[in-house]
Amino acid sequence: MKFAIWSLSNPLPGLSYGDLYRSQLGEIGLAEELGFDHYWLYEHHVSPHSAMPSPNLMIAAAARETRRIRLGAMVNILPYRHPLMVAEEMAMLDVLTDGRIDCGIGRGLKPLEFRAFGVDQDKSREIFLESIDAILKIWRDENFTHSGKYFNFEKASPLTPPLVQKPHPPLYISAQSQDSLRWAAEHDVPFGQIDALIDECKRDQAFYRDIQVKSGHAPRPRLFLTREIYVAETDKQAMAEAKPYLIQHWDLWARYTQFSEAGEMPDSYDHWRKHAPKLYAMKFEEIVERGLIIAGSPETVTRHIRAHARELDLAILLGVFRFGGMPYDMAARSLTAFSKYVMPHCRDAERALQHA
Repeated sequence: MKFAIWSLSNPLPGLSYGDLYRSQLGEIGLAEELGFDHYWLYEHHVSPHSAMPSPNLMIAAAARETRRIRLGAMVNILPYRHPLMVAEEMAMLDVLTDGRIDCGIGRGLKPLEFRAFGVDQDKSREIFLESIDAILKIWRDENFTHSGKYFNFEKASPLTPPLVQKPHPPLYISAQSQDSLRWAAEHDVPFGQIDALIDECKRDQAFYRDIQVKSGHAPRPRLFLTREIYVAETDKQAMAEAKPYLIQHWDLWARYTQFSEAGEMPDSYDHWRKHAPKLYAMKFEEIVERGLIIAGSPETVTRHIRAHARELDLAILLGVFRFGGMPYDMAARSLTAFSKYVMPHCRDAERALQHA
């Protein structure tokens, strides 16, 4: 199991956007120093809640300041962008990071973003599938002509710059619906679950594994799971410090619930139409009790993560360590404690299980 950070980029009171970006770059450097395996940013547009319309620009800046940690966007929203541009941009980042770029892909979720770009959200899966097929061909073939339903272009020369990672940078997809899970399993692409209950993850993991094996792939762990995490000296301190920010952060499910109740989510987003209201209806104590939020002393956090590892075939634990309006220095203390007191014990326990 690898450890990753999924970084939110919400504006903070009293912090300019320049300082916000500089603080995030500092956090990426800290994550590398602390031994995290991946650092991923997320893409959102026309939103006062996010200042990250182009995670790849931040990755380019972070490439100069890091040497080991893998960097990526979770996700590049393919319906908003031309596949040739995505493929070329990933190649450039692959060079800038010396082969450390992770390519997250997805079809988008927020109705207001689709309206802003003039894209029919009901067609997002079709656009996604055509786009990723074209991207893989761009990376693989020296030249070809693509004539599709949504994109038409001609590639008449080798990719410039050429990719460092062969055959291409690793793909990661956020997948909750059966259609998305099926595509990921058929292509042996790691799939992400966002704020999903363990029972839901076990169900989807089994569905994925069955198709993964039937498609001729080895039954390797492919699940990466998001959890909001906060570490302090004691459980009481951790909950007292983190709760206001966790409640503020969890309100994002209210916004997605509003989209669902207003009839803005197409039928192809049926999972999210049900998932968002269910999460938003949970009381804070239930969210904690069911392991969606992991906050406490190092011993408590370690125990919860080990429980997840026993129940699930986790490839990556994707921690959200800074949420709501939490200041960067507060998140840095939690990150440092997690790295020093939690990660080593989880890795030791995993090695013991593998040799049992």
